[in-house]
Parts: sequence; structure tokens; C-alpha cells
Amino acid sequence: MKIFIYTAVGLLAALSLSARACTILEFGTENLLSPDQNTLEINFHEVKAFAATRFPTEPIFTGSDPRFETDLNVPIDLAGFGYAVVHYAPGTSGNPTFNQGGSLDFYFVGDPSSCPFTFPQTGPGGRFSNGRITSVTLFTSVLIPDGGSTVMLSTIALCGLAMLRCFVKRQKRIDSGPYVLSNLAS
Repeated sequence: MKIFIYTAVGLLAALSLSARACTILEFGTENLLSPDQNTLEINFHEVKAFAATRFPTEPIFTGSDPRFETDLNVPIDLAGFGYAVVHYAPGTSGNPTFNQGGSLDFYFVGDPSSCPFTFPQTGPGGRFSNGRITSVTLFTSVLIPDGGSTVMLSTIALCGLAMLRCFVKRQKRIDSGPYVLSNLAS
């Protein structure tokens, strides 16, 4: 009976680990001084600045990044995208001087496979806007090269070249001159 239970638990664990769940992480919020600041370019620069060194990918600006401004209360498929920027209109929370343009919320999409997601319909509140959602802008992303592994691979390559150089020098010494003759004479 125990074998059956262990087998069932093992199969369920394997099944749950193999199911690729979509990971979405809200990682930053920023107030806007003016509603005119909710543009593709500004959204890109802000998400890039907030995401810098936090994630293994960086957003890419194509100039034709999708922007949703209607039907924001239904799931948006995030397949193929790495970051989302959500704009909320000015609300009743936050400092009105710094919140005249509403606020931006930044999301990291961990798995770019099919991932339908409905963003919160009101802003986070507190120091930021608690107004209604007005737009969602999606950005693709690329992996950031890992500096540590690059240095490690370069070091291994240089060590390999140094070892090859020593081997070639040693081989030249063995092949030339009296060492070979003395070995043959004895």
C-alpha cells in the first residue's frame, strides 16, 4: 500500500513540476507629473530603469509595442512578452502634486509562454494613484549575458592556450638536439 501512495505522490509531484505556470511579478510603481507622460517611449525608459539588474532579461523597444486601451477588464495574453507597464489614472490617493498624471505599475513576466492575465483594475493606492486602469503596454525582452560565466569561460580558454603552448615548447625541446641523440645512444 505504501508503494502505491509513494508512486501516486511522485507522479503528482512530477506532473505539477512539469506544468509551466506563468510567473508575473509586480516590481515597481512610479507617479507621473502629467498625463502626457503615458507614452510608449516613456513607458519603455521607465520599465528599463526599474528592471535594471533585477531580472535576467531586459526589455526591448521596437516602436510598435502593443498597447491596450480598451477591454482592460478581460485577460490579456502575455505570450512572447517579458514586461508590462500598466497606467492608472489619477485617483484620490497619493500626493496630488506628484500624481497629476496618474501612476505606472511595472510587471515582469517570467515565462513568455501562453499566459492570460487580468491586471488590477485600480491602482495600488498609498503614495500612488488608486485611479482606474487606462492602458497596458507590453514589451518583449532578451536575456542579459551573464558576466560571471563569460569571465569563467574566457579564463578556461586562456588556461587551455597556456597549457597548449607549454606542451608545444616541451615537444620542440624533445624533438631537437642532444636529448634525442643521448636517448638513442644509451
